[in-house]
Amino acid sequence: MHRIRIKYNKSLIFIGHLDMVRLWERAIRRADIPVSYSQGFNPRQKLSFGPPLSLGIASDCEFLDIYLDKWLGPDFVKEDLTKTLPEGIKIIDATNVFPGMESLSSFIKTAVYEIKTNEDASERIKEILALTEIQAERKEKKINIRPMIKCLSQDGGIVTIAVQCDNYGSIKAQEIKALFPQISSIDLKRTQLLP
Repeated sequence: MHRIRIKYNKSLIFIGHLDMVRLWERAIRRADIPVSYSQGFNPRQKLSFGPPLSLGIASDCEFLDIYLDKWLGPDFVKEDLTKTLPEGIKIIDATNVFPGMESLSSFIKTAVYEIKTNEDASERIKEILALTEIQAERKEKKINIRPMIKCLSQDGGIVTIAVQCDNYGSIKAQEIKALFPQISSIDLKRTQLLP
């Protein structure tokens, strides 16, 4: 299995997760990568993606696991796939991952986002960190997302927020944007996916 780390730039921010899955399936077929297929009536490529990226968000840190039928060096996978990918997608690196290693859904527990702004958000950051509850509406119910905020700070024109991103809960990019209603020139990007 190969684990690929990917960068999606702003030209792709309005491509949904399912369309992105289909894009990768086509790229893998065109690159003639010896990918494994599932069994059954409708075989599918054995691919495992990291947490879906919200519409409207660029990223420097997405992950994809590709299960192979035979061994192929990660440099060849990276080179062959790069030739078939559209502009706006860059493979940062590809590495071998041995069977039995943690799946992406088990490995990733934190997502880090950066917000570019020309405004001072220090007061708003203090307000958020002082709260014990921040209600977000999801499918006609409210949940408290405040415990999912792990770290929040500003350095110059960059606000950095680290949030929970695992099987037990996660904060959506739109909910992060909603935390800073006073920032007009908001530019949100996912920069890290961490254990």
